[in-house]
Amino acid sequence: MKLLPLLPLFLLLLVPATQPFLAAPETAADANPIKHVVVIIQENHTFDNYFGTFPGASGVQNDPPGVTPFHLTGSIVDLCHSVACAHAAYDGGKMDGFLKAEGSNETFGYYDGSDIPYYWGLAENYTLFDNYFTSVMGPSLPNHLYLVAAQGDGIAESDVTQQANLNISTIANELEGANDSWAYYSPYTAGNENALGLVSSIANNATMKANLKPTEAFLTDLQAGKMPDVSYLAGNDTQNEHPPYSVQSGEQWVESTVGAIQASPYWSSTAILITWDDYGGWYDHVVPPQVDKYGDGFRVPLLMVSPFAKHGYIDHTFSDHTSILKFMERVFGLPPVTQRDAGASDLMDALEPSYSAHFTDDSLSLRGTPAYLSTVAASSGGLNAFDPSVGLTYVNNMNHTLRVVFYAALRNGLNQTLQVSTVSGILDPGVSVQIPFAFSSQPLGVYSICVVVATSKGVSLSEPFRLVPELSASP
Repeated sequence: MKLLPLLPLFLLLLVPATQPFLAAPETAADANPIKHVVVIIQENHTFDNYFGTFPGASGVQNDPPGVTPFHLTGSIVDLCHSVACAHAAYDGGKMDGFLKAEGSNETFGYYDGSDIPYYWGLAENYTLFDNYFTSVMGPSLPNHLYLVAAQGDGIAESDVTQQANLNISTIANELEGANDSWAYYSPYTAGNENALGLVSSIANNATMKANLKPTEAFLTDLQAGKMPDVSYLAGNDTQNEHPPYSVQSGEQWVESTVGAIQASPYWSSTAILITWDDYGGWYDHVVPPQVDKYGDGFRVPLLMVSPFAKHGYIDHTFSDHTSILKFMERVFGLPPVTQRDAGASDLMDALEPSYSAHFTDDSLSLRGTPAYLSTVAASSGGLNAFDPSVGLTYVNNMNHTLRVVFYAALRNGLNQTLQVSTVSGILDPGVSVQIPFAFSSQPLGVYSICVVVATSKGVSLSEPFRLVPELSASP
């Protein structure tokens, strides 16, 4: 990501394009077969705990000394899954501290296909990820934050007293700025199972807050033909599989939800991602890579259920909760929220080749220094408001014409997306074209512009470009 020097907008004049940029008849969204993404987030189970004996998966047979896996029967208890317990279990990568951390052999218990037949059936018929990790070595809240924001704002533990004052950006801000619909369905308006409700730009915005809905509203919206482009879905307490609640009750709720989507007109354009928020104190034998001071944490299952997903496929690609954001960014042509999702794997290998071809990389590059094109006063927005526009020059490095969509996200000092300017057109091979991005009614201040480029295949083509202009009044 390239950072350019601070430049006053009023110093720059209109720069002519080096080549006309024609309106493209087809955008990335039009060509992309996936129109809807549904993320179902359950609670507190590791990969070994649910799929440790699944054929072909990296399972419980590879264990350090002192680990004694056994098939679970009967009721279960809520195990410790705090940061302290997680790091004690991790034991510097030895993965031999689970018994000491929990004080109970129950941590080594696992289920099999006789206990959770629906989940195993999904794995047999769609795609199961066996190298997918939580983003934080700890409990629910920080991992829920990474599932929507690719960051935790320094929060490591679950905290029921946390207030809605997190000044961070989220995938919801990106979707809102791009006019893509979204909703978060949860029994809570804020907290461990609804991290979006803790973000100030959402909690304090009536329009965005209206997208935080009760769990039951998902089926209502689905049946009314109003399923959003992106849906996050968290079950009620008795449905979320958090010990001591019944695993089977949670599985039945997921089955009914997925079944309703499959029976709807949305199924033919939907990718469903089912995962579990944190490890819940259960054993897992795979050492989580340490990508930063917070994580990754232990493995949890991830299932991709979709008409586009590979049949009976086990995906071994390293991924974590931020990969779900990266998948959405690929599908909808959105800029990354943080460096974590920018560098995450995108889950695209789980798609059948006929569909993953839509996401095959082409080559396009940024050339020269971006130019401020205009800083005219805004027609609305009051005094000291401006309609700035910026021009960036790109060149098509391929030997064929590319239909291209550019997404430029204007962000404030808190890295929250305010507007998204979308420009589509045709790039001839080897030709440089200046692309203008226009925004409206911005007050004085410092902003950043993050540009992501996509072809009709729906794939980000170049590293996001960041420009930090200072909006200033004319002298």
